[in-house]
Amino acid sequence: KKVDDERINWSLEKAQLESKVKRLEESVATHEKLQKDLVQRIKMLEFALNKKGVGSVNAGKGLQRSRDQRGLNVRRRVGWKTLPTYLPKGLLTPDKIRAIVDDLMESKKIMSGRVDEQPSSQGGLASSGGDDSVMQPCDDEVGQDTKKEDALKVEADSEAQSKVVGSGSFGETEGEHKKLREIDVKKSELKNFQPMTLLRSHLDGVRSISFHPKSPLLFSGSEDGTAKLWDMERLVRKKKASKKQEPVYTFRGHTAMITSTAASEKMLFSGSVDGKVLCYGYPSDGQHQYTAYGTCFPFTLNTFQHSEAVWSLCVSNKKVFAACADGTVSMWQANLDDQKEPTKTYTTTLDAKELIPTSVRVNVDESQLLVSYTSGHVGVFDINTGKQITLIESATGSHAMGLSSHPFLDIAVTANVDCSYQLFDPKQGKCVEIKQNAHTDAVTSVSIDSNGVAMATASHDQSIRIWDIRKLTVSVDMDPNQHRKKYDEAIHCVAHHPRHPLLASGGADSVVKVFMA
Repeated sequence: KKVDDERINWSLEKAQLESKVKRLEESVATHEKLQKDLVQRIKMLEFALNKKGVGSVNAGKGLQRSRDQRGLNVRRRVGWKTLPTYLPKGLLTPDKIRAIVDDLMESKKIMSGRVDEQPSSQGGLASSGGDDSVMQPCDDEVGQDTKKEDALKVEADSEAQSKVVGSGSFGETEGEHKKLREIDVKKSELKNFQPMTLLRSHLDGVRSISFHPKSPLLFSGSEDGTAKLWDMERLVRKKKASKKQEPVYTFRGHTAMITSTAASEKMLFSGSVDGKVLCYGYPSDGQHQYTAYGTCFPFTLNTFQHSEAVWSLCVSNKKVFAACADGTVSMWQANLDDQKEPTKTYTTTLDAKELIPTSVRVNVDESQLLVSYTSGHVGVFDINTGKQITLIESATGSHAMGLSSHPFLDIAVTANVDCSYQLFDPKQGKCVEIKQNAHTDAVTSVSIDSNGVAMATASHDQSIRIWDIRKLTVSVDMDPNQHRKKYDEAIHCVAHHPRHPLLASGGADSVVKVFMA
């Protein structure tokens, strides 16, 4: 009888817990649905406000904008606040959602107030009617009130430096940023890449791709734990690729997915979640991609072991730099010597917390190391001494997923989760320019062509875009569906060849897509 009573009590308690769990699951589902609806509404509001505040409007027939009007337009553009829609869904609490909505409403009131405050009587500005109308100056006002124009410009400049707008620079253009704007490359000279071939040998998403510094060789690393070497010689020579191209060789040795690759003239490198960086030699001509039984890794020359996952690799002057999830960037000698510890390590802290690196590159003269972090910061280190020179703060504080350095200027570009990319000047130690809403989803990778003007960005929205980095404008908007999606991921990486007119991208669909100009 006692056992029966306990069984009955246990059954009742189980039924109560099951009903409670069911209610909680329904509540969670309701909250997620509400959160999704709010996020969509916020994005719609952001689009509408940007359209109203930044978009061009009809100025009327036969009338031209005066100098005062141009100053007013600048003031109106910089008045908008950047909307934090880049927050991950899990972090959008009700308080943050209310704050975003309040921010939207406040911006709308400020902008509507600015329009209403403009006088419409003589000596002022006359409106042509409607919310989207442009203020037109009276005939007797042209050429007058230059002091007001200067005041508007000064105010606009100060606001632009303190607030992040849809796209633009912060303050005056100077230093390396000024040299970037002055690069003399005509728009007609920018390469228009066309898809040439698909490389389909990987079994899972392609996380990283690298090109040989001189030869048309492509090195790809995948989530299936293998790295493959591809020969693009026939594509470059005949501008025609075979329909089904096989890799030259498949490198094995990792026990987890490969997250990064790098290539030098004599060696190949791959980094993985297993914490290893493997160094490979190039296969000899005519080497068969399938080796004999008992020779598992015939081209593995060296192994560098880390305590945690390796997220990014970079090779320079016979040195290998590895960005690791333990918060360090390690420097190893790219040779066959047995190395138990790295030659140098580079770390940085912010508010007593160690920042986690996401990508690593060297600057143009290969004397400094550039590191991007999950906080959005970009660290600049002296390669020889290992000391940190500066830590540059991001304009938005968004997670930096990729980093690229300019081929002949001291400029760095980061790809960010908030759908933007940002330009940094290490010499000035600041973010000099930002392009928001560059894609409709997270920007995952960025690569600058050897001409120093064309820049390719890849995103999880399945698109690749070629930008004129001088003006932050799209020069080539490629087919929006370059790679198929797997879950919420699409394109992981994009890279230019330093010498040949090749562009390649790797996606979550396990395909490497090669383009040619």
